[in-house]
Amino acid sequence: MNVLERFLAYAADFEKTVVDDDWSRLEPHFADDAVYRVESDLFGCELHGALPILAGMKKSLDGFDHRFDTREIAVTDGPEVEGNELQIAWTVTYTLDEHPPFVLRGRSSARLGDGGIELLVDSYDAEADREARSWMQQTGVQLDPTYA
Repeated sequence: MNVLERFLAYAADFEKTVVDDDWSRLEPHFADDAVYRVESDLFGCELHGALPILAGMKKSLDGFDHRFDTREIAVTDGPEVEGNELQIAWTVTYTLDEHPPFVLRGRSSARLGDGGIELLVDSYDAEADREARSWMQQTGVQLDPTYA
């Protein structure tokens, strides 16, 4: 499989995991010494190793994504592949009860090696952080998107 096919296989397995919480299916997608970096003023972090990465992702999903009724992803730019690296921009639209939808905008970049994903970076700009804070203040719904 090429870089795009491997990343899309990971993304498909991630979406299955969001639904059924079976994190074991994601472990093979990551190199043992993988790094996951979240670039955000609100919930940025850096995790090292497949198991800590998966634990951090689970924590974030439990504190954020799973608090909503629906979650819909749309690719807004890319994917662009150069060598063993990939970049893609996306939005996730979340809905909850009678509250207005929350739209999260971000970018992901990944470097893949023989052992799987070596580096995964999810980036959110300052506007995304402001929109998240504003949505929580407006709705009174408190979310915890942190990974650690």
